[in-house]
Amino acid sequence: MRLLLFSLISLFIFPIYANDLDLTITNSDGTDITMIQDGEDNEIDLTMTRMNGGVMQFTQTGDDNTIGVVVDGRTSNGSSITVTQTGDNKSYNANLYCAHAYCSLTVNQ
Repeated sequence: MRLLLFSLISLFIFPIYANDLDLTITNSDGTDITMIQDGEDNEIDLTMTRMNGGVMQFTQTGDDNTIGVVVDGRTSNGSSITVTQTGDNKSYNANLYCAHAYCSLTVNQ
């Protein structure tokens, strides 16, 4: 009973943030991901080692949001990443390597 009471009290004393996403994809064959974050101080970190036919769409609405994308796609072919950010103090960082036919990154801010 004391543990339950402590847990409930700690929820009100210590804020909980569930707006950070760390996503690692090792094979995106036919992957379709849509991620929407609404609010402030959101963060998405995407690391991908192979992009084949994947479509990823990330949308962040609000202030102080960041997106980091690292693609090491030595066998990438025909994939796309779309980043849409609205609000103030938004930022993105992208490091792309697509060694095959094509892959694309579109950023709308």
